Amino acid sequence: MTEPTPPAAPTPPTPTGEAIPAGRRLARAPGDRFRSATPPPIVERPDLVRATLLGAAGGLAYVVPAALLLAILSITAGLVAVAVLGGWLIGYGVRTGAWSGRAHRPSKAPLALAAVLGAVTWLAGLVLAWLVSMAILPASTKGFLDRLGAIPFPDWIAPQLSLLDYLVLAVMVAVAWLAAHTTDLEREAARRSAAGRSVGCPRLGPLVGVRRGCVAGAS
Repeated sequence: MTEPTPPAAPTPPTPTGEAIPAGRRLARAPGDRFRSATPPPIVERPDLVRATLLGAAGGLAYVVPAALLLAILSITAGLVAVAVLGGWLIGYGVRTGAWSGRAHRPSKAPLALAAVLGAVTWLAGLVLAWLVSMAILPASTKGFLDRLGAIPFPDWIAPQLSLLDYLVLAVMVAVAWLAAHTTDLEREAARRSAAGRSVGCPRLGPLVGVRRGCVAGAS
């Protein structure tokens, strides 16, 4: 015969006099529900490889439309609007790739990268327009490669550049540089660093003491 299982010990009654049934327990302590989650660590350096890839992907929003407008439709008036969109996408891609939306230390590298990508994207749009123009060159019996050799890119672009083209370049670089800024995330990192330094400051009489690595009264 098996021995009978002894009954569970009764749970002490609560302050209200109601006993909690055996085996019924809270999944976590009540205080844990009000405990703030630990913030992610502050990023010290940007991921420039990922920033370059995402920024270059955003630049495609300018390269393809600009090449089609120049090579097929010969329209330059709408390039400024396309440059604004392309520059913003470049800056947004660089910002996202460099920091992934996390608080970080100040760094000028992503800003410079966004500006460089803006200039390279502008040049890539002209190169693609040249390739498309050579591909659809009317009344030509030469092959595509022969056309490229007959009319090199510098010879093709030199008579076409105007003040509008340089304006497009300036707009794209400026918008990409501005869109890559992350002032709020830098402020968040500075605030958290200041709050971390202020923890544990010793009391010296009525005044808050200051020691190495501790900023009195920081918030």
